[in-house]
Amino acid sequence: MPVRPPSLRSIAAFEAAARHASFTKAADELNLTPGAISHAIKALEQRLDQQLFLRNGRAVALTEAGRTLAARVRLSLGLLADAFDTAPWRARDRLVISTLSSIAERLFLPALDRLQGAAPGMMLDFRCTTSLADFDRDVDLAIRFGPGGWRGVQTRFLGEESLFPVVGPDYNNGNWPKDQAELAGHVLIHHPESSWRLWLEPDGPDPSRSGNALYIDDSALALEAAAMGHGIALARARLAAADLRSGRLTRLLRREVPAEYGYWAVWSGSSPKLPVITAVVDAVETLFKDEKRSSED
Repeated sequence: MPVRPPSLRSIAAFEAAARHASFTKAADELNLTPGAISHAIKALEQRLDQQLFLRNGRAVALTEAGRTLAARVRLSLGLLADAFDTAPWRARDRLVISTLSSIAERLFLPALDRLQGAAPGMMLDFRCTTSLADFDRDVDLAIRFGPGGWRGVQTRFLGEESLFPVVGPDYNNGNWPKDQAELAGHVLIHHPESSWRLWLEPDGPDPSRSGNALYIDDSALALEAAAMGHGIALARARLAAADLRSGRLTRLLRREVPAEYGYWAVWSGSSPKLPVITAVVDAVETLFKDEKRSSED
């Protein structure tokens, strides 16, 4: 049979006394008398057959056994607090989507009406971050550029990506490199997930080792830097599509290679918002397919 735990009142008394190192302060916090706190602690010590506090007049200090128990009690109370956190349930009318700022800006905002149409009556809440999504707390759906293969979650592959160099129309007064070797004399804009070495011909010179470089960890910002004439960026085709159509960016050279990663939707299979999550993922997948077809026309 499972062991019946002590009363929550005794546990609260112990945790407060351990935190304050004082029975009196614990009593004030819990609106009890110091005697009631002392009685609860003694009951716990008898139950465990362990001394939990060293007592020196009104001063108290945890014993080694008390410190061990205090750590476990705080962990357990934290789990209880999470269990009674009603925020996710109060937010049934809000769909929190975690994604990268480049994806939100270049892919989602232009198609926002379509995404909202997939979630009628829901507020779309975009959280732009590179951090891992926490589906147990405040994120319902994540759209990521990555390798896939994440465990413990539901995933759907949305689309591949390709890479090619781009420049702004006024870059270097139109004196653009004509081949890979000539890139060495120009400023190359680097992004950690779109390495120039993915695009460069392996048997050719490596201009990425030259000192002319600009490092930017946001893909959209890297494209903006290229459009403003600050250098040559290795663009993701989907993110650069609108700028290429408008003429803010121009493709440089002819070589195009597959990106190392692709776009993925990630969510928890136990989410209470599963129907609307699935509908939004369907809409995002259609958006990626339509964008690819338009770029091929």
